Amino acid sequence: MDNRLEQDSLIEDALQNYPLAPMPRDITASVMARIQTTSAPRPFQVTWNDFAIALTITLCVVALFFTVQNLPPIMLTKIRIQGILFYQDILVNARWLIPAVLFGAAAFFSALTIPYFQKQLTK
Repeated sequence: MDNRLEQDSLIEDALQNYPLAPMPRDITASVMARIQTTSAPRPFQVTWNDFAIALTITLCVVALFFTVQNLPPIMLTKIRIQGILFYQDILVNARWLIPAVLFGAAAFFSALTIPYFQKQLTK
């Protein structure tokens, strides 16, 4: 272990005291030559998939709008009652429901890191 510390101190000393090489004069010209100055603006590309997704979302929103507009009043009242009951159910069961949901979310997000760490271990 002492040898390792000695090597580290020698490397650190060399990094601190080693003279720097002078910068080449043409470095700016060579860097600027690699940058494309005459690039044309990228064309705006909309694919058929974009249209399909937009159409699907639009149809879903329109269908939801017409469905809500054409519900009978008694159905709206029943939906409101169910919403109130659901809210009360959450309040009654919050003692175990909130920790269960939070721990479940934590487990889910920690499971998402498994492929990342497997890639890191195989490098």
